[in-house]
Amino acid sequence: MRSRSELPRWRADWPHAWLAPALAAACWSLALASSAEAATQRSLVFIGGPLVLLAGLHARLGEYLHGRARERLAVLPVAPARHFAAGLRAHRHGLLLALLCGALGVCLGGTAAGGDPIAAALLAGDFVWLCVLAAVVEPAIPAAAAYGGRRFPEAHPIRQAQAQLGGGWTSAEATVHLYAPALGLGLATLLAMPGQLALALLAGGQALAGLHVGLLLLPLAIAGLVRMAAPRVYTLGFFEAVAWLAEATRSLAGPPEPPPRPAWVARVASPATRLLVTQWLRLTPVPLLRLALLIAWAGYLLLRAAPPGGPAIAVSLGLAALWLAPLQTLARQRRRNAATLAGLPLPAAQRAGRSPGLTLAIAGVPALLLLALLGRVYLP
Repeated sequence: MRSRSELPRWRADWPHAWLAPALAAACWSLALASSAEAATQRSLVFIGGPLVLLAGLHARLGEYLHGRARERLAVLPVAPARHFAAGLRAHRHGLLLALLCGALGVCLGGTAAGGDPIAAALLAGDFVWLCVLAAVVEPAIPAAAAYGGRRFPEAHPIRQAQAQLGGGWTSAEATVHLYAPALGLGLATLLAMPGQLALALLAGGQALAGLHVGLLLLPLAIAGLVRMAAPRVYTLGFFEAVAWLAEATRSLAGPPEPPPRPAWVARVASPATRLLVTQWLRLTPVPLLRLALLIAWAGYLLLRAAPPGGPAIAVSLGLAALWLAPLQTLARQRRRNAATLAGLPLPAAQRAGRSPGLTLAIAGVPALLLLALLGRVYLP
């Protein structure tokens, strides 16, 4: 039985949102592994932590205002608090994923550089504390976006700020969405700094004292006040902000014209495979660049003298996942393709919207290439 707090959900517009924090954490891990100095590593953790959170921020917060469910349900008499609760559930899942990716990246990079898992775990504590503050502060980002995403009178200070900060990139009402995410994450980073200092002092051998407790609890209390105000601020502007955001999104998307199809696609013999290749090219951002990155990284692993460590393997897995992710998009198109191809004189598998050869080419060749190179490096 559906609980009263749940609302209908549609498929997310960002199905591969987990890739961004995973790749950011892999690159971060590689940077950490390049330096064995504790001070340098702590600086890299301080710099890289917000970047890992920023990589998946849009996907984590998308269900508050940007999700299709918000636009479709906003016309119904549903309390904004229930929309906020729906966005909060997706937000928690995304933040947990970023936390796991980032903490694993720090542990792998710190261990590869210094060889001390305990020291690497202490470094990961800084990132975990940042995630704690982010979990408390980030719901205020869509709240501020909902409040500032409305239309105000011309003489209102917020209206004037909308006109000045928009710069012509988007409508005045959508300007807040350009700045609120970075400012909100910056606030979380600022509030996490005293706690990270306290953790560094404790890791350096200092005994727990009132100073350390204050550095941890006072910023957390401030973040808690921000979190308490978020649902109320979100409620004030939800209905109007969603409407203006949807209009701005359609305006920025431009006319519904698909990009031109490359000429070589027309030479593919099978209609089903030709359709899937076209969908793969149009629905996957920079597909050939993904393949080039995977091949270039495999070549680097082949030519380097030292065997790859944990961070290098993490980057390898991230690039492989980046290449394989479009398979999920193609699988979601299968039912629609089956309806299109049902009346054509094709084999049963193709009429069902499947192309085993294309799936094998996407899933098998890059993965086998990467595994072969890793085996050549590791095996004598």
